[in-house]
Amino acid sequence: MRFLLHTVITAIALAAADYLLTGIEFQPVPLGLGDPGDRVAGLLIAAFALGILNALIRPILVMISLPVTCITLGLFVVVINGVIFWLLQFIPFTGLVVHDFVQAILAALVVSVVSFVLNLVVPGR
Repeated sequence: MRFLLHTVITAIALAAADYLLTGIEFQPVPLGLGDPGDRVAGLLIAAFALGILNALIRPILVMISLPVTCITLGLFVVVINGVIFWLLQFIPFTGLVVHDFVQAILAALVVSVVSFVLNLVVPGR
């Protein structure tokens, strides 16, 4: 149940990033659910895929970039989050289009902040 709740919160955060930033967009995924259904399904798939990327790829990138992260006092982690978000667009059925890498970094920041706030508001976490 926690995983499903976390996925929905991440999907809402992705929708917020789509709304706030012009450099990223979620196109409806052709799943045959109608336009709103395809969009919601794409956001949920993207949220699930983002969780998988954060679990599998992010630790490797953090280990590889540890010296740079130490030199920048942890600020390089923002770039790593942008790389993860940029990689998300290459996963099928997410419908995500990122126009440039700076927008990926900004989107990762928006998703992080919105997810943090929603996790504070939602009971049972």
